[in-house]
Amino acid sequence: MVLEKMSQDSRMNKISTPENVPRLFDLIKFKDSRFAPAFYKALHNTLVATDLDQANRIAYGATRWRVVTLAGQTFETSGTMSGGGNQPQRGGMSSRFAAEAVRPEVVQQYERDSAEALKNLEQATQEAKQAEVELERLKRSGPELDMSYQKLGLEIETGKRSISEAEKRVRDSK
Repeated sequence: MVLEKMSQDSRMNKISTPENVPRLFDLIKFKDSRFAPAFYKALHNTLVATDLDQANRIAYGATRWRVVTLAGQTFETSGTMSGGGNQPQRGGMSSRFAAEAVRPEVVQQYERDSAEALKNLEQATQEAKQAEVELERLKRSGPELDMSYQKLGLEIETGKRSISEAEKRVRDSK
């Protein structure tokens, strides 16, 4: 949910409830009030009952309410019931921000890893620049090498002719 686009809803204020049961939204303690609209959007006016009997009375009274019991059973306004079970589950939500759950040693290790990665990146960038400079140098030397190759080819041909003429003179002088 985009918190900046959610407005403070007047329905988030405390309301009068049947049997004075608490509203689930009112039981949440926020470290930062800017999260309140997101929780209200998810929970609305869900009430918290102590047991199934109380939940049944509240959910299907004169006004229909969404009710959850302390054991986890949920009564929807549509009349359906879900949840509960024999084994309560724990750990779905934490009261701590994720940033607070990170140990200082882990943060220090991340900082060291980040510094080393930055050093490696700088070294790789420098090597890439050097390789580009070398590539440009080699590209510029290509035409010179072609001309030198052609000159050597001509010199070899001239040398071969000189050798042939010298061999011919040696044969003729015998």
